[in-house]
Amino acid sequence: MVMLIACATTSLAAAAKEDLVYFHGLGAEGCDKHIAWRRNKDVVYEDGIVQWSWGFISAFNNVARIQTPNKALPPTKVLAYLDKYCRDHPLEPVYGGVEDLITELGGRR
Repeated sequence: MVMLIACATTSLAAAAKEDLVYFHGLGAEGCDKHIAWRRNKDVVYEDGIVQWSWGFISAFNNVARIQTPNKALPPTKVLAYLDKYCRDHPLEPVYGGVEDLITELGGRR
């Protein structure tokens, strides 16, 4: 009985952790979806993921109190970066590519 209670308690604690959501919106989607939407030239998705990425970068700058260097970051660069990231990491969520982009821009040390 003690074993059963211990297992149930552990499972509940793990389930509670899994219920936490850290990312919302298009960036939380999988790279497989990104690749499919880009292949279909889904302009609504492209505009949305660029805006989501810029917002994520802005939020990082605000919270970290570290500014990524003031470099031009047009939509074409964001999309190209995410395309490569998602081709290389098809099972990962898109936000991982944005995190890597922040690092490449010098925002994470």
